[in-house]
Amino acid sequence: MSYKDRDACGEDALLLIEVADSSLAYDRSTKLRLYAEAGIPEYWLVDCASETVEIYRTPGDEGYRDVSRVVATATLTPQDFPDVELTTTEIFA
Repeated sequence: MSYKDRDACGEDALLLIEVADSSLAYDRSTKLRLYAEAGIPEYWLVDCASETVEIYRTPGDEGYRDVSRVVATATLTPQDFPDVELTTTEIFA
């Protein structure tokens, strides 16, 4: 079934990347909860001000169970795309 026939839902997304500057508090609370409830398997929150990336994986009833924060130069790999690599240097260039 195509998107012409139905709206997109959580199962359609494998990775959601949010870039936050002034919306960080809203993204960490409301959006984070909604994405977990929708079953988005992986959510990256890019904090432009502090140049960090928060990675949320494994959604459940109480939110995401696996949470990490990358604060230094690192290589990030989406769990469903192991051949894709993004460095924090590229993200914040």
